[in-house]
Amino acid sequence: MNKKDIQPLVSVIVPVYKAEKWIHRCVDSLLGQSYRNIEVILVDDGSLDHSGEICDEYAEKDKRVKVIHQSNGGVSVARQTGMDNATGDYFIHADPDDWVEPTMIEELVAKAIADDADMVICDYISEKEYGQEYNSMDLPQRPAADDLLRRLLLQQLHGSCCNKLVRRACCNGVSFMREMTVFEDELFNLQILLSGGVLRVSYLPKAFYHYQMNNESSLCHTINENTIRSHYVMLDYLASVAYVGDELLVERKKHILVDMFISKRFDGMMTTFPEVHAQMINGQREYCVIRPISSCLSIALRGWPRIAYCIYRLNMSALNLYQRIKHFFLQNR
Repeated sequence: MNKKDIQPLVSVIVPVYKAEKWIHRCVDSLLGQSYRNIEVILVDDGSLDHSGEICDEYAEKDKRVKVIHQSNGGVSVARQTGMDNATGDYFIHADPDDWVEPTMIEELVAKAIADDADMVICDYISEKEYGQEYNSMDLPQRPAADDLLRRLLLQQLHGSCCNKLVRRACCNGVSFMREMTVFEDELFNLQILLSGGVLRVSYLPKAFYHYQMNNESSLCHTINENTIRSHYVMLDYLASVAYVGDELLVERKKHILVDMFISKRFDGMMTTFPEVHAQMINGQREYCVIRPISSCLSIALRGWPRIAYCIYRLNMSALNLYQRIKHFFLQNR
């Protein structure tokens, strides 16, 4: 049989929680795919709005839609429920406030078949208040699993499951950790790569996935106690893996300090991981306007956290204004 004639089943997993404002756009973009052999698994994670009813309406209209209703357990539990009920040869995830291009699955599957790849990674588009931003993964066509692992650990590669088509057979023994309320997909991908299950990875330098950045209710845009707790779960897991050295653990500790700073947990920040404070202070001798977070954190760790935070907010406001003006002139030239 010609490779072009192969039509493997693809499972698309969507964790749904209080998403009635956006769920139509997401599911419509999935059911409108040029690639028809898909199952869309909508996991209603105890939504208190009309999300569950909307999901049921889609299931009544299209037999490719499966709906699972469960009591609220969090995004990790919802994603795992989707994985447990997936029957596809490949899977990919989508968030209910995002949407995808019509040829996404068709092109990702074609790439997977052509390269006999276990994982295909693509670019994505950030939807921001001032317009769109193309995000390139900037990978070689056939990246090595070890290189991907390092990039993920250093957060140089988008950790989401939403821009990665994965062969389901590679996930035996891998699951989403229920304690994770954010970064759950990054940790899931790390587990896949560390398990040795993914042998062949391909990169498709095209953007199909639209990632909504200005949804204030989205978990990934709100730093709270659950965010910090998820950081520590990630750190504990990495510390237990022999492959991960001290250098990479230090980078994860830095990310925790960054989130503590952004969420104004100044007292905790000043006493957390004191062993990396000097490195962070000495690593930022000059202020960086384009990426101010490291510079401002360096100022904070010197003993002026509140002043540093004010500088950071002013800097970010100025950058946002610049982006808005730039987008306006690009749209009207």
